Order: sequence, then C-alpha cells, then structure tokens
Amino acid sequence: MKKTILALAAAGALAAPAFGAGDIFQFAAETSDLENTQSVSQLYERLDMAVMEYCADLVDEPQLDACHTQVLDAVVAQFNSADLMARHERATGASDNVELAARDDGV
Repeated sequence: MKKTILALAAAGALAAPAFGAGDIFQFAAETSDLENTQSVSQLYERLDMAVMEYCADLVDEPQLDACHTQVLDAVVAQFNSADLMARHERATGASDNVELAARDDGV
C-alpha cells in the first residue's frame, strides 16, 4: 500500500516567494518502509535527500538550512511513526525530552 505525504514548505516562516501549486512537497512511501529499523533508516535517508533537493529548488542558500529543517520536521511528523521520529531525532539531535546525564569528574 502506498502512502503519499504532502507538506507545505515551512508554513510561511521562510522569506520565500508566495508558494504556488508546484511548491508543495510530495513524497511517496510504502507502508513496508516502516516495518523495521533498517527500512525506517533507508526511508529517512531518502526523505532527507528529497527535502534537501526540494528546498534547494525553492529557496536561496541563506535559507536552505531553515527550509530543510522545517519541511523535514513537518513531513516526519505526518508519518505518525515513533520509529521514524526517533530516527529523525537521532539525526538532528533534537528531542522534546532532553535528559542530562550526571558526570563524575572524580573531584
């Protein structure tokens, strides 16, 4: 079964020209892409590259990182997959639940 994910680029947070119909990010994935750790990782890599290409066509260099981050965050969230979200958090270092580890310096 195919699932198509659509996300409007950055919801107006970018200083890009007004978005037209051709500016909608589209990405197709199979439900099997979420079956195991390896398939989730492969899906994430494909998604990451597709978002980067999309943003490179949409915005100029100074806005590229912001576009990539915002669109990737939005699209990953639309999958509603804990495994994909965890993979995204590992890749970006982002997490809503930050835990600080105690450090013993021997002092």
